[in-house]
Amino acid sequence: AGASRLCNLHLLSRFGVGVGSLARIHGCYCGRRRSEPTGRWCLRYPSCFLLLACGSSAPVFAVRQASCPARTERMAVAVVAFLLVTSSLLLAPATAQNEPRINASDDVILHPLGSTIILQCNLTTNPSPLNSSYWEKNGEEISGSRKNATSTEHKILKAKTDDSGEYTCVFTFLTSHPSANATIEVKASPEIIGHKRSENKNEGQNAVLYCKSIGYPHPEWNWRKEVNGIFEDINNSSGRFFISNKESFTELSIVNLQISEDPGNYQCNASNSVNSTASVTILRVRSHLAPLWPFLGIVAEIIILVVIIVVYEKRKRPDEVPDDDEPAGPMKTNSTNNHKDKNLRQRNTN
Repeated sequence: AGASRLCNLHLLSRFGVGVGSLARIHGCYCGRRRSEPTGRWCLRYPSCFLLLACGSSAPVFAVRQASCPARTERMAVAVVAFLLVTSSLLLAPATAQNEPRINASDDVILHPLGSTIILQCNLTTNPSPLNSSYWEKNGEEISGSRKNATSTEHKILKAKTDDSGEYTCVFTFLTSHPSANATIEVKASPEIIGHKRSENKNEGQNAVLYCKSIGYPHPEWNWRKEVNGIFEDINNSSGRFFISNKESFTELSIVNLQISEDPGNYQCNASNSVNSTASVTILRVRSHLAPLWPFLGIVAEIIILVVIIVVYEKRKRPDEVPDDDEPAGPMKTNSTNNHKDKNLRQRNTN
């Protein structure tokens, strides 16, 4: 029993226990434990051998299947299952103790705006000496937040919609152990900060309407058109409407504008888990003749002015036209002569 031998062992894949890929194990001493760096030992059962090989993360079990009775085989399987469960329970706490633990603040909703927000993180368990800690917003390090402390906080004064986002506290260590982090979400209702109030285009041209927002989580976008006083989802049966959505930006493109279908009010709607908001853009579509309207207006004004002048000249009164036979100077009337005669008679009487 103490002689060295090659134990040809097969994994318990047929029993659903097989872990790893052992095909041949050297130096199994049946009946007693042999001290080796790999930590292998064999337990003897009647006419068969049970192998336990401890790996780096999970134990590997195998059974020699050479002339094993059915009863002994079932017993071996039971022992293997028991050891597998037990070893997993023993290894899990040891592994968990080496993992860093961070107590972080709960997620925050900015309502109402203008309040002061304090985000906190506390490293309660660290696997190696701490190197530094700092804060990130949306994946970018916040300037001036780096320090060497297991407890850190970030303060937001007079919080605005633009302050919302993903805040992450990061702890780095002096050894090769990977850094630890925890994420806190600061949420806010979306706010549309950029859009076209109106758009003027000619028939047959293309129009582009857009909206831009701030707020976290990033909103879901939707475009609607006003029909009979009610905003409804855009009917794209003509295939001329194209919508492009990004995290905080949306764009509506309309190709080959039709003057009879496309003018109206278009609404972009942004909604997230906190709230929703919307903005309206007015689209005006002009006729093909629109560029000629200024020229046609000038021509019409000239024609009207000429007509007025002609009519005025033709309707002048005849007595206002001077006669060449009449003297140019003023004429004395009979009343003036009579008046002079009367004055002469009065002098003679006196």
